[in-house]
Amino acid sequence: MRMPCAILLAATALAAADLATGARAQLPFPFDPAPEFMRPPQCTRSYLRSIQDQAAALERLRTEGPEAIGRFCALIEFGSSWLGNKLPDDKRKELRGLLGIDVDLDRLAAQCRTGQDAIARELAVMLRHAKAELLRCDDTI
Repeated sequence: MRMPCAILLAATALAAADLATGARAQLPFPFDPAPEFMRPPQCTRSYLRSIQDQAAALERLRTEGPEAIGRFCALIEFGSSWLGNKLPDDKRKELRGLLGIDVDLDRLAAQCRTGQDAIARELAVMLRHAKAELLRCDDTI
């Protein structure tokens, strides 16, 4: 009975690890044209509407996201305490074979909470950029 729950816990652990890490930038292909950093996008109605929609979505994520991530972290912590805060060595080796990573429940719970703070900060920064872009477009129209 505990093994399927351990696999579910490990799967949520992988998802939390993805949430806890920041976004990774991809390098452009060497033959792409150089981006024009000096020219901001034109403030067309469709562009303005897309920025407004983006700001509304970011605001909603900023207000509701921490609660949802908090529930996710609580689920990880509950599963960790249910399993006694440490997986038996045989189950840990089995999960390492299945997932390709070592599953440490204490570290996973701590990373989830740290990732929760990082996501909240990132959403606030993105919302500030969207609002600044709305102000820029408001000045140019």
